[in-house]
Formats: sequence, structure tokens, C-alpha cells
Amino acid sequence: MDVRFHCSKRVRHSGKKAKHDVFGACKTVCDVLRLNPRYGDSIPRFHDLHKMRMRVPGYKVGKSGGYRLIYRAKEMDEAIYMVFLETYSKSECADLTHDAYKILVAEAEIILADPLRYDWE
Repeated sequence: MDVRFHCSKRVRHSGKKAKHDVFGACKTVCDVLRLNPRYGDSIPRFHDLHKMRMRVPGYKVGKSGGYRLIYRAKEMDEAIYMVFLETYSKSECADLTHDAYKILVAEAEIILADPLRYDWE
């Protein structure tokens, strides 16, 4: 099945301002998610969202102390659409707030309601 990826504006912004090469890990993350679109942990009370740990090149800690990626996957029209919604360093923030997750769910719904309006790779 075809898997397509989209980085939200929030991910592009946080990736650019990150101290480390977050985008350098993108190819690996995409390869993992192509093989297993439900990789990562389901977020309690927000079961459509998943959180995965990322090892970022040049960041001298493992996945457990590294970056987090919040994403949503949805199967539509014989493809799986993966929306990367948020990325952050564990040292900056241990976890997102309940309200932050609600915002990410709403953003994912907007993007996935009309996927043809967005760029997918």
C-alpha cells in the first residue's frame, strides 16, 4: 500500500529552530513508518495520535532522551496518509499538555479532510 507523508507547518517550524538536525532523521522515520504505519505509542485519550521516539544525528543521546514525533495516520483511497504534527526534544518538554494534543487532533482533521490541498511525499 502507498504511504504518503506531510509535515505540518508546526513541524517545519520546530525542525528549523531545533538545535539539532531533526530533518536528518526524516528518511529513517519515513522508512520505519512505511513498514509499520502504527509504530510508536498510542496517546491515551487521543488514540488516533501516535508518539514515537527519534534518534537525531549529532545529538549525543539515544532515542529515550532524544526527540519526539507526534503523528496521525489515516487510510484513504488505497493509500495511508501520515501527517507529522509536532516534534520536540524531551529536554525541552517531557510531554505535551492535554490542550496541546486537542489542537493537534484538530489540525490533523483539517489536513486529512481534504488531503489534495496539501503536499505529500
